[in-house]
Order: sequence, then structure tokens, then C-alpha cells
Amino acid sequence: MPIISFDDMKEKKSQVMNILLDIAENIDESNKLGLSINGKPLLDLKNKLDDDNFKVLVIGEFKHGKSTFINSLLGEKILPAYSRPCTAVINEVKYGGNKKATLFFKNPLPDQMSEDIHPEILKHINKYKDTGNIPPFEIDVNQLKDYVTIPDPTKDQADSIRELPYSKVVLEYPIELCRNGIEVIDSPGLNENQARTKVTEEYLGQADAIVFVFKCPGIASQNEMDYIEDQIRIRGYKDIFMICNGFDQVDDDEDEKEKFVNDGYKKLSEYTDLGKKGIFFLSAKIALKAKIDGNENNYKTSGLLGFEKSLSEYLRNKRGQAKLINIINPCIDYLDTINNKYISNYLNSLENNINDLNLRIKNATPKLEIAEQKKDLVVKKINFEVSNLKNDFSNSICNQYKKIIEKIPKFVDEMDIDNKMSSNPFKQEKQKEALEKEVIEKLQKFVEKEMNEWIKDELTNTINSFMESLKNEIGEDLNLFYSYIDDYRYEVSGVQKPEDIAAWERVTAGIIGTIVGGPAYGALGVGLGIGEIVKRSAILLSAAFAIGLLFPVGEVVLALGVIGSGIYQMITGGKALTEKYKEQLKKTFIEKIEEDKLKSSKEFAEKISKDIASKLAVIEEVMDNEIKAEKSKVEALLKDKADSEEARNQKKNKLKQIIKNIENDQNELIVLKQKVI
Repeated sequence: MPIISFDDMKEKKSQVMNILLDIAENIDESNKLGLSINGKPLLDLKNKLDDDNFKVLVIGEFKHGKSTFINSLLGEKILPAYSRPCTAVINEVKYGGNKKATLFFKNPLPDQMSEDIHPEILKHINKYKDTGNIPPFEIDVNQLKDYVTIPDPTKDQADSIRELPYSKVVLEYPIELCRNGIEVIDSPGLNENQARTKVTEEYLGQADAIVFVFKCPGIASQNEMDYIEDQIRIRGYKDIFMICNGFDQVDDDEDEKEKFVNDGYKKLSEYTDLGKKGIFFLSAKIALKAKIDGNENNYKTSGLLGFEKSLSEYLRNKRGQAKLINIINPCIDYLDTINNKYISNYLNSLENNINDLNLRIKNATPKLEIAEQKKDLVVKKINFEVSNLKNDFSNSICNQYKKIIEKIPKFVDEMDIDNKMSSNPFKQEKQKEALEKEVIEKLQKFVEKEMNEWIKDELTNTINSFMESLKNEIGEDLNLFYSYIDDYRYEVSGVQKPEDIAAWERVTAGIIGTIVGGPAYGALGVGLGIGEIVKRSAILLSAAFAIGLLFPVGEVVLALGVIGSGIYQMITGGKALTEKYKEQLKKTFIEKIEEDKLKSSKEFAEKISKDIASKLAVIEEVMDNEIKAEKSKVEALLKDKADSEEARNQKKNKLKQIIKNIENDQNELIVLKQKVI
């Protein structure tokens, strides 16, 4: 059954929240009876449900009407439009009863900050900088433009953005769209500057919906499509909304408009899994004016209405559904865990002859000790395999560097250059800078494309092979671990052993949603195997790391700045000077890659290996929890020996009621799940 409205979504969230609160009360009651049930997974699920708003990230190149498009969604001129590329930080727009803008600061702060920062901001920073955490600072909404532009446009923009002390601006407005828990995020323009493009890429992992804005009539440039393929889709975002803004600027002839739309569908549909349903031709400018003027007819003809309906449907029934399922599924598994491994098990032990308890525990203890040994062995094997994987990554990326270096000369030689050098000495400095920038940007995109191909092919295969090998390596030890745990549990309490459940399935069921992540995972939940989750996570993460870590472009640009003076003295012809300078750029670029190759390879291998290790660490956590569960029950049972028969009967009755309550909660969740999917 679809989620028919945002109010329906809120109602279902409220139902889930009430069930979580009821479960928490039953856990408290169980712990009062002597058990030691960890309630943190439940608290994590509650916090996830509390904070789970919809984040809509709007991406696009400068001067394509991105800010105007966002304002048209919001129905007000909230975000300022700029006449030059200068948006330096992320702007988040969310619901608030009063208009308010809040600056959030980087942690750590930049080593060197711009002298152009507002005096009140400097005073605020100096007040708290020794604490290691600068609290947010509220600013006048009307002064927003002063805070979200680069502090010194005469400086190199990459240096300038590094000097900004704030990471984002959060705008709160009483906007109806945002009342439904939707946050609209305005990102720096992709063609403004490489450093600001990185700001956008770092935010991708938080988005629930990606909206890419093109400008009519020149939609789907190669740069735009490369970015969608190499930066967005590779991170797992396949459902991309594509806005062809400025449709009113296309030829008024109906046949020409129809041809333009059909061509647009052909160009764009293969880049979004939403197909034609994700592509919209509209005029944000007309839509914004229509909303402000209250002109319903112009609003409908602007084309925005269709997009708004599709976005609402997508957020409610794809992302909203996934968000609820990613709470409900882990909660159902969590209830199974606490009911079967704790409460029912404990109750069954109380039903047994309490006087035989010491003997049963003594006879079973060796099995628990062997289970602990198996757990330690599994952890050692995982660490060993991850260590080997790190070396494989390092070697693989080194080889990829070599391949890229071999391709660079041909790429540069065949590169079409728009900025030519002149023999006029008064023009050479500016032309040199323009040529440098053009060559470096093209080389950067070339390297990124090569790296993304490596990520999609070789890196993905390496991780897949690793997971298959790891499953084979530790699979038998996992089976033995659970076999000894089950034997111990049976001997102490008489609880029947589970029937033929694979060890990997039991590990996965014990995760309780700790890996269930962002929208790139879709509706991925604990029903999938741990291996698949780790593989997807690592692949997504590696894509983010590869572009950010493997290539220190800023250092290359600095290195290139010293080579110009010698060339002026050697060559006088404009074309010859261009080719000579281009050759020098190529040489310096390759030298820089060679110089950083080993260090960057090791850094990359270290980071991605740590990420994979952190995901695999849940295996040890799940195994530890199994052992702790048995030990805590034994401690409670030993305390029960001193209780009277009447006290034990009262405890058993309370436990039976708790079990019934938990089963009711579980049934409610199952029914609610059927209403959501």
C-alpha cells in the first residue's frame, strides 16, 4: 500500500515510535528482573527515526538557474542569485517558524583564515577556538550573501575556499514544502572551482534525492554527463531527477519544442533509472514569479508542478518507504534476539530444577570457552585478510598510476586548447594563467575518469573476490562458534537448538541495523548478507576516496607556477610558446604524480582497508554479544537460587507477560510493514 501523503508518512512514523517506546519499557522491566539487555540498538533506531528528514541535494553548473530553481520550489526568493561564480558553502533550507540563518563552522578551523571575515565572526571564533568546537552563529537572513561568497575574489579560488571558517549555512523558513520534513540543499556550482566541487561531492552521501539542473537549450554537455556518471552514479545514486531549466527560451515553434524534448529524453534517460519520469522541462523563473504573484495558470504552464508531484511521490514511496523499513526490519530482528536469546531462555531456565543449575553450568562451560576461542580465531583471520587486502589495494593503485602516466603524453598532445599564448609580453602573464588552468582542469578530469574506470572494474572485482575468499576462510569457524554456543545454551537452559540456520545468516541477523545506511543502499536492510553490505559500502567509499585522495591537484598547480619565466626567454612565437608551455605543464604534471604515487597509494589503501575493517568489525561485535548474553543469563540465574519459590513464580509470571507484550509489538510491526511495502 503506497504512502499516500506526508501526513500518512508522519502517522506511520508515529506508530513505529510508539512501538519502540513500548519495547523500551519491556526491556526496562526485563532488566529489573535480573537480565542485562543492551537497549542501545533500540535507542539508535529511535534516534534514526527522529532525525530522518528528507534531504534533496540540487546540483548543477554555475549560471544554469540552480538557485532560482530552488527558490521556485520554496515559493520565495530565499537564496540569492549571483552574477559571478562565488557560492562557497552549502546552503541548507529547512522548516522553521521564524526566518533564521545559522552559520556552522569547520572542525578543525583552517590554518589561515581570510582577513575579510566579518568582525563579529572573528570575535565569536576567538572566543571558542581553544575549546576545539566553535558553536553555530546566527546571522541576519538579509546578510546571507555576505557569508556564502568567497571572501576575496581576487585570490585563487582554491586558496580562498580553504580560508572560509564555516562549513554550511542553515536557513530556516516557514515554507510549506519544508514543513513535511524536506530539506533543500543548494550546492556550489560544479564549474565554479575544483575545491567547491569537492564540497558538493562530500555532501552526496547525505542526500535522499539528487536533482541535477541543466540549462536549455544547451543541455547534456560532456562535462555534465561525465560528472553524473563518474561522481553521482558510481556512488550508487541511480534515481536522478534531471531538470532542463529555461525551457521558455527554446524556440516557440511547437514542432521544434517537441523535437527538443524528444532529443532531451534520448540524451538523458540512460543516465537515470527513473527514465523519462525523472526528466522535466520547465522554467523556474516563470514558476517562481507565478508562485509569488499567485498566478495558478502560469504556475501550471511553467512545468514545475509535474516535478513537484514526482519528487513528492519519490520521497514518500521510495525513500520514505525505505526509511521506515530500515527501522522496522532491524526492530523485528531485535525483538527476536531479546525474546529468544534472553527472556524466553531465562524463563525456560527458571522452569528447570534450580538445584541442578551449578552442575549444568559446570558441564557446559568448556563449550562456551571453545566458542570464545573460535571468536578470537575469526577476528585474527579477518585482520590478516584485511592486511593482505591493503597490500593488494596499494599495488593495484600503483599500477593504475603507471598506466595513467603512460597515457598522459598522448592525451596532452591531442588536447584542444582554447587559451593560446601570445608573443606580446604584456598579455603573457594572464594568458599563461588561463592556459595553466585549462590544461590542469582537463588533465584532472582525464585522471578522474581513468580512476573511475579502475574503481568500477578492477577495484570492484578485488573487493568481491576478497569477500568470497573471506567467507570461505572463516565460514567453518563461524559454524563451529554457533554450534558450541547452541550446545552451551541447550545444556544450561534446555532451549532447543535452531534448525539449520547458516552462520552468516545468524551474524547478519545480529547486526540490528548498524550498517543500514543512506539512500545509496536503497532499501538495503539486515535481510542481506553482511558480505554484500560490506562490498557495496566499500565500493561506494572507494569512489569517494579515489578522486579526493589520489590526486593532489592543488600542489600540482603550485608547482606549475614556477616554470613560466624560463619559457618566455626561450620562445617568442605565440603558437610555439603555447606548445612549449603545454609541454612543460605535461612534464611537471607527470613528475608530480610520480613524486606522490607511493604515498597516495598507501594512503588510499589504508583508508579503504580501515573502512572495510570497520564494517567487518560487526562480526566480532555480534559474536561478543552472543557470549555476553549467555554469561549475563547465568549470573542472573545464580542470583535466583536464593529466591523463594513464590518469588521465582512472580518473576516467571512477569517474564511471561513481557514475552506476550514483545510478541504483540512484533506483530504490530509486521502488520505495519505490510502497510508500508
